[in-house]
This record gives sequence, C-alpha cells and structure tokens, in this order.
Amino acid sequence: MSNLPPPSAPGGRAASGSRSLLILSLYQMLSNNRSSLFTVYFVLYVVQKDGVSVAAGLAAFSAAYVASSLVGPFAGRLSDRLGRRRLLLIAAEALSLPFFVAIPFMGGFIAISVFFLLAETILSFGSTALQAYVADVTSSKERGRGYGFISQVGAVGSIIGVVAAGVVSEAFSIDAIFYLVGIFMAADLLLLVFALPESRITPSRTRRPLREMKGVLVFSFATSIRTLGTGAVTAFIGTYAYFLGANDFEVSLVAVAGLATTALLATRLGSKVDALGEIRGYLYGTMTVGGSLLIFVLAGAWPELIPARIIYAAGFGLLSPAMLSWVSKIAPEGRTAEYLGVFSLVNSTLWSFGPLPGGLIQGLLGNVGLFAFAIVATAGSVVAVYALYWKPTTAAGAASGPVSPGDGVVEGA
Repeated sequence: MSNLPPPSAPGGRAASGSRSLLILSLYQMLSNNRSSLFTVYFVLYVVQKDGVSVAAGLAAFSAAYVASSLVGPFAGRLSDRLGRRRLLLIAAEALSLPFFVAIPFMGGFIAISVFFLLAETILSFGSTALQAYVADVTSSKERGRGYGFISQVGAVGSIIGVVAAGVVSEAFSIDAIFYLVGIFMAADLLLLVFALPESRITPSRTRRPLREMKGVLVFSFATSIRTLGTGAVTAFIGTYAYFLGANDFEVSLVAVAGLATTALLATRLGSKVDALGEIRGYLYGTMTVGGSLLIFVLAGAWPELIPARIIYAAGFGLLSPAMLSWVSKIAPEGRTAEYLGVFSLVNSTLWSFGPLPGGLIQGLLGNVGLFAFAIVATAGSVVAVYALYWKPTTAAGAASGPVSPGDGVVEGA
C-alpha cells in the first residue's frame, strides 16, 4: 500500500483533516476485517452449519443487508442533526458487537439469521457517518481520492480478515470466525475512542424533504440497477468457489485476489475519478465490472475466478468513489450525511435485495443464469446513466462528455 492520505478541505484544516482521514482509514481497515469475511463466508456458514440451500442462505444475507439499508436516511439525518460523526461510529460498533459474537450459540438457521440482521442493522448507523466524515475533511476536488484512500487501506483489512477467517475455519471450525469478529470489533472501538477526533461540524436542525431530493434519487436508482446483479454475485462467490473445488482456505484466496487489487490501486483509481469526472468514472468502472462477470460465468475451476476478481475490483475502484463523490458534491451544506443516507437507502437496499432474486434464478437456471442476470443488470445501469447524464455532441462537433453537478437531472435535487 502506498500513497499518503490526500489533503483535506481548505481553510487551515489540512493537518487535522489528514490525520482524521488516516485514522478513519485504519478504522475502515479493522471493520473491513469483519465485513469481508461475512460477505465471503456467511452463506457458506449457514449452508455448512444448518444444511440449508444456497437460495435460503442468500435470502438471509439479503434480508440483513436490506434491513440495514433502510435506516440510511434516518441515520444520515441523525448524524447531521447531532453534528457528531464519531459518536455514532462508537455507538454502532459497541451495540452491534454482542449480536455478532452470540451467533455461534444460536440454535438453528432462523435464530442465526435474526441475530445477523439485528447486528448489521445497528452497525449501519455508523456507515453513513463514516462516509460523511470523509466528505467533511476533504475538498470537493480531491474527494474521489479521499474515498479511494479509505477503500485502499480498508482492502488491506479485508485481506487480513478473509485470510484469517480461512485459516481459523480450517484449524478450528467455521464457528470460530465470529470470535474473530469480536476481536476485530474490540480493536475498532479502542481506535475510535482513543484516537479519532470529533468531526466538529455545525449541527443541522432542518432536513430537506424527500420530495425535494429528486436528483439524488434519480442518480441513486440509475446507478443501483447494477447492484441487483452484483449483490447476488458478491454474496455467491465464496460458495461458487466451493462448488468449483475450493476448500475453506482456498475460498479466501479468491477473495484476496480482488482485495489485493483494491489495496494496491484504490487511491490511484479514486484520483482518476477526480480527473475524469464522476460520471465518466462510473461508466468506465461499471463496464469493467461487466467484463469481469463474463469471466466468472466461463470459469471451470476455482483458480479461474482469480482474474475475474481482479478485474471486478478494478472496476469497483472507479465506480464506488465516483458515486460517493457525486452525491457529496451535490448535497447542500449541512446535509451531506442525509444525502448520502438517501443514496445508501437506494443503492444498498437494491444491492442487499439482489441475492434474493439471484438465489431464485440460481436455483432455477443454475450458475449461468445467476451471472446472466448480473450482466443484464450491469448493462442496464450503464444505459441509464449514459442516457441521463451524458451531454449530447454539440452542433459544432465538440466531444460529448458527462453532465456536471450543476446540469441536467441532478439540478433538481
């Protein structure tokens, strides 16, 4: 991992902003230990532990993340009104921890699913606060790089988490991954309490009515069509590798291939978004993800998933900071977290819902059907964003380009 954190917002806050961004990246590194191993191992856990079908495991995964997504606007509004991002991060980690570590003691698939849902829902109150905190300490011209840096350091944590989970699962049992999660979360809490300064923003006492947020809603739906397919694929990859002959540890190696790409390139890709513009960065990234899905569907053995994961991660390294940067740029002053919360409501809910239809399609049509579903959804997002946000060629023959935040649909926000 290279690159220091980018300079923060102007006005004499560069030093404190860079320090906060660095600490946030370390927090993201520790929390990604948890999130990455659940993405890879949760469906596999319930399939192995309780003998449920892949469709049932994907449905449980989907329900937990849909529930956590639905609180996004409320969590964002709460963050803006309190003006204390750090407080919400600490509360979310502390209150969700007991539910995570209790899962191995739950008897049966239903109880496991309910505890996982409750833990993820509570934890989501910190997610919007984190995204808004990054926007607070970065300038609009370097925000893509800021989100990229957070993602890059977080990917290192994801690698550690997935590899550690694979080793622990093979050495002990798959139950042990939840004890590992408890250790990661305790470290996260110590970092937040003793190292992260409060964001010190002016609390917002008002919120913008949802009906006045047309622009961010349109953008959210256009970009989130893709997530119906990629959400299903992401939750399925660990099980897919298992079906193709990988053991629990080799499943972690497939995940690490993509995470290593993010760990090496995310800051540079975020900077590329700043140079290209958010819309162009999103389109290039989404088309790259679509190409990776073709490799997934053609794989005949688990090692063939590794190049697909690398390409997928590179595409996501462009599209993710592009989306977050766009939304934070168009948000009115004092409402950054609320706008990011509305975006999260749409984007994360559709991503979280994706495993449900994906699981049904996989059950009916097999693995090819699931990846075909993801490819169609990805192509739909490219078409929607291009149609809504790309300027037509001018009469003088000027090259077409992306709409800026002050133009077109987004201006209605």
